[in-house]
Amino acid sequence: MCSQNQPGEESILDSQQELLETSLPLVFAAYDAARKSGMDQPVVLLIDCEDAIGRKIVRSWLGADTVQEAIEYRQLMDSTELAASDEAPGGQTTVFAHAFSLEACRQEVPAVFPYLSSVFDELLPANAFLAIAVTCGGASALTVPLSARDS
Repeated sequence: MCSQNQPGEESILDSQQELLETSLPLVFAAYDAARKSGMDQPVVLLIDCEDAIGRKIVRSWLGADTVQEAIEYRQLMDSTELAASDEAPGGQTTVFAHAFSLEACRQEVPAVFPYLSSVFDELLPANAFLAIAVTCGGASALTVPLSARDS
């Protein structure tokens, strides 16, 4: 998922945004489940399970075996699709999305990603929610407009 061609902060941010954009159905499913459960301001964490930091986070939630099985399953599906299509792999990765309350994220996210602490001080637009994409050894906080559901 991480861009190897252009090392640096810009390519990392691009990779984090790309992870979010290519995972919108999963992100909206996590957001919808949180809203349905009564959460007022869900923040969706979208995590690349094959990233060193992402894997550590998701393993703490789901367990190492579950994460490893998901990665192996995704790799098996990629190799099956590759054999059937004669194309190069698409740079897919194993992702996990879950929504947490804004208040919980205000307390927990800066402990792992201190550079995101100021994000929780800002007000979001009324028709959007916050998503944090974890990949390439870091995280970006991105605003997801509800209208992106239709994209």
